[in-house]
Amino acid sequence: MTTHTHQAADITAITQMRARLVAFVAARIDRPDEAEDIVQEVLARISRGASGPRDAGRLEAWVYQITRNAIIDHHRAAVRAGRARARAVFDRSLTAEAADPGALSALADCLAPMLARLPERDRQAITMVDYEGLTQTEAARRLGLSVPGMKSRVQRARTRLRALLLACCRIAVDARGDVREVVRPAGPCPCG
Repeated sequence: MTTHTHQAADITAITQMRARLVAFVAARIDRPDEAEDIVQEVLARISRGASGPRDAGRLEAWVYQITRNAIIDHHRAAVRAGRARARAVFDRSLTAEAADPGALSALADCLAPMLARLPERDRQAITMVDYEGLTQTEAARRLGLSVPGMKSRVQRARTRLRALLLACCRIAVDARGDVREVVRPAGPCPCG
């Protein structure tokens, strides 16, 4: 076989594999129109992992594993986007309450200055996980930490933020843990 014949056979095999991957992905996501984008990501990942499997017979299994991982990442991104939309709606509802401040509005007013008082590491952990919606695993990867290390950092940061809030304001919650009332002290308060 000539080199040209090999190249044509490779292109045909890649085109057929791509079509199978698009069908595979489309069957596993809510919006099949996004299958092409996911397959593009798969192909990019394959090119970055150029060494591939050591056994050429495992190539297809390797490609499908990368594809399954890309589908999982797609689902996680959709969940994060949903959380971000919910947070945006919640934030808009807080600003809408500003004319008639309620308990959540008062708590939100306290939160920003208290968050600013935390050490940079704590602020960063809370921002990445609670505001940006990253999983603790993703945040750990971005910061070059172990997952247990990131979980500890987030837990410590939340504990410190809670302590700052409770040292300044009295927060009453109902049986479900929803904020019922926020009472600020009469004197100077870091959040007031």
